[in-house]
Formats: sequence, C-alpha cells, structure tokens
Amino acid sequence: MERFDKQKRGVASLSLIASEERPWVSAMTVREVFGFSIPLALSMLGETAVMAVDTKLVGVLGRNALGGVGFAIMLLYVGYVVTFGLERGVKVRTAYAVGRGEPDEGIRYAQGGALLALVAGLMIWVLGRDISPLLRLLRMDAPMIPYARDFFAAVTWGAPGMCVQSALIQHRQGLGQTRLPMVVTMTGNAINVVLALLLIHGFGPVPALGVRGAGYGTAIAVTINAIVFVALLLRDAARVNPLLKVWRAMRDVLSLGAPTAAQFGFELLAMSTFTALLSSIAAVEVAAHQIALTIIRVSFLPGVAVSEATSVLVGQSLGGRNVKRADEVVRAALVIAVTFMSVWALIFAALGGTIAGFFDKDPEVQQIATRLLMIAAAFQVCDAINIVLRGALRGAKDVMFSAFVSASIIWLTVPTAAWLLGHKMGWGAFGGWLGFVAETTVAAIVLGHRWWRGPWRRGFYSATS
Repeated sequence: MERFDKQKRGVASLSLIASEERPWVSAMTVREVFGFSIPLALSMLGETAVMAVDTKLVGVLGRNALGGVGFAIMLLYVGYVVTFGLERGVKVRTAYAVGRGEPDEGIRYAQGGALLALVAGLMIWVLGRDISPLLRLLRMDAPMIPYARDFFAAVTWGAPGMCVQSALIQHRQGLGQTRLPMVVTMTGNAINVVLALLLIHGFGPVPALGVRGAGYGTAIAVTINAIVFVALLLRDAARVNPLLKVWRAMRDVLSLGAPTAAQFGFELLAMSTFTALLSSIAAVEVAAHQIALTIIRVSFLPGVAVSEATSVLVGQSLGGRNVKRADEVVRAALVIAVTFMSVWALIFAALGGTIAGFFDKDPEVQQIATRLLMIAAAFQVCDAINIVLRGALRGAKDVMFSAFVSASIIWLTVPTAAWLLGHKMGWGAFGGWLGFVAETTVAAIVLGHRWWRGPWRRGFYSATS
C-alpha cells in the first residue's frame, strides 16, 4: 500500500511538471515583441525612406545620376552607420537601467551619446566637402562622379543633425518609448519629399539644383528632426538629477557601442567595395544593384525592427537578471522575423519586375534588378535569423564576438563574390549577389550557437538557478 502511494505521488508529481511545461514560445510574448516592433519599423521606414525618396526622384535625371547618387548614399552610410552602431550603446545601457528600476540614468546616456554623435556628424561634414579623389580611387565610372560628389556635399550639411537624431532615438527606444520617434521621423520624411521635389526641379524663384537639391532637402529635414529630439531631452533633463555623470555615461556608451560601430563600418566598407567592383563593370549593373539594394532595405525593416525590439527587451530582462525571459523574447522574435521576411521573399519572387520598374523604366536595368530580387528572395529567411540574433547579443552586451564574426563573414563572402563571380567570371551584379546567400547562412548558424551556448550566460546562472 505504501509502495502504491509512492507511485501515485510520483505520477502526480510528473503530471504537475508536465502541466507546468511551457510552449517553445508563448503567444503573449509574441504579441509583446510584435507590438513593440511595429512603431520601430515605421520609424525606421521613415529614416530609410528619406534616402529611398532621393534615389527615386533623381532617377529622372538619367542613369549616371541614379548610379552616382546611389553610390554616394552608400558612402554616406559608411560614416553614418559607424555612428549608428556607436549609439546602440545608448539603447542597451538605457534598457539595462530600466530593467534595474533606474530609468532616469538613461538621460545621462542620451546626453553622452548626443555629444559623441555631434562630433561624429561634424567630422562627416568636413570630409564631405569634395569626395572626388575618393571616387576616382574607387574607380567609379567617370560620368557618375559629378553627381555623386555634388549630392554628397549637399546632403552632409545634415550630418550633425542625422547623428544626434540617431542617439536620441536610441534613448527613447531603450526606455520603451517607440511611438514618439515614429511620429517625428515620419513627419521629417514628409518634409523631405516636399523639399526634394522643390529643390531638384525648381519652382518660381527657387532654381533647379538637380542632385544637390535632393541632398539639401534631406539635410534640412533631418536637422529639424534633431532639433525636436533635443528639445524633448532638455525638457526631461530639467525634471530629474541622475547621479551618473555625463563623462561616465559617454564611457559606458563607448564600451558597448564601439564594437558595434566597428562592425557596421566594416560591413558598409565591404558593401562599398562590392559596389565599386560592380561600377568597374558597367553603369547599368550598378544602377540595377542600387535599385535592388534600395528595395531590400525596405524589406529588411521588419527584421531589423524586431531585432531592435529584441535588443531592448533582452536588455531590460537581463537588467532584471532574468535569462529565461530573455530566451523567450528571442524565440518570439525569431518567429515574427522569419514570418515577415518569408512574405517578402514571396513578393520578390512574384512581383520583382513590377517593383523594379517603379524605380527605372530602362528595360535592361529592370531585367538585372529583377534577377537580383530573386536572389534576395532566396536569402530572406536566413537574414531574418541573422538580424534577430545580432540584436539579442547586443542586448546581452556580448558585442565583441558578434561584431568580429559578422564583419569577417561579410568580407569573406560579399566582395569576394563580386570580384570572382561578378568581375572575373562575367556574371555581373547577379554573381556578386550570390555572396549574400553565403553570408547570411553562415552568420545565422554561428550567431545562433553563440546565443544559446555562449559564455555571456555564465554571469546569470547563479541569479536564475
């Protein structure tokens, strides 16, 4: 009888354990990550659309204008994304402060990040006065150089504003305030559309400035955005007095942001090298490449938005010493990102030609861009996994490893494919884009192992066991 009672209690215990087992990912967490991601996606759409609008509007000026502006945008983002990467430190530090129950410290991280961003923006402005020597060094096709030079010189008048805006957006997102940045950036994009149309073609006493007009319109729009964010920060700072010093906050931001900044910079340099190799082949190849790249930047937005949401929610979870919560956030993020980017893959496969035709009516450019979008359809899912895991590891402060691995993989695959398959074997942009398939696949595997088995977990086991 006693033995029977023990067996019965054992069965009851097993039943209790089974009843407490949780699904691989809960619907509640999926809804939370999804809800957090939507305003982030719309905010980033506003930021991305600024340059997409410029690419679209200068298309009427000809193939060389389109290729030149597209290449200038790529170079511009080499400078910008280094700053954007650095400012990710503001987001993660603020998220951890929220998780610890000390959200007011985020103001100091915002102030420190904004000062660093202002310096970076001024440096970009100085370097942007005339990039002709750099364009010739990169062997850009000669007819495209004046367009790239003029657009770059004009748009970098807004570099300080763009960089400061980035820092203060990261602060708001780290606090969990995602709707405000969305409203500001979308409004700024609407201003850019109006100004670009006016300044490119001229109207009344306003002269037609061509590609310079597109650059000036963007510079004015992002500067207005930055002024709005600075005013909001000054309002918040007047209400509190955090103990954290600004210089200490700058150091903390740098410690997390510098590896990500280096990663972003090396990745964009790889992409610029990739584009330069295509530029040495033919203008039609680089024009199609720029169109396809502009399109897939929009398709990446759901994945990137989910990644940024993951970074914040993981940071807040680990700030509260809750690894299980962080793991569940990552699982939910993977489900959402893979689903969204799979949809984009289907859209590219079915409507790639129609989408490419919106940007350029040249049949040859359209044909090449359509083929590139077919390749994009092939690597969307792996890139969704890759993007989410990057955000998760940033949220865990495991930035050195992911930065090194991501930068190394892209250099080993993307420029190599452009040189070997695109240039040497004569496959053009199509051959170069095959490198993206290899890059996203390898990175997804390596970063996945790092998240689930990485040494960053050791510091949390004792707190969560």
